[in-house]
Amino acid sequence: MTSGKRLLAKVAPFAKIIKGIAHPHRLAILYLLAYDPTWPEDIVRHLPIRQTLVAHHLKEMLRSGWLTKKRNGKHVTYAVNKKIMKQLASFVPLRRIGQY
Repeated sequence: MTSGKRLLAKVAPFAKIIKGIAHPHRLAILYLLAYDPTWPEDIVRHLPIRQTLVAHHLKEMLRSGWLTKKRNGKHVTYAVNKKIMKQLASFVPLRRIGQY
């Protein structure tokens, strides 16, 4: 098991990643996108916030790596970045948590 400065160095990149969803609206957006990639207008229908705030959260989630986007004509579709989910799962393997 790692400890001390080595442990802190190991978790530092994940702390930055997790900070990207450390807000109730961002967690709600992640929840919605985990089921289906969609565009901001659809997210607005599910949350009691304006589209400009949804756009802000999407931008921050993109910047921190949680989301990907794909342009299709005038629409931009957002989806959960599967790569970051795999990284997080390897960092905190849920199967080990179940052993307790």
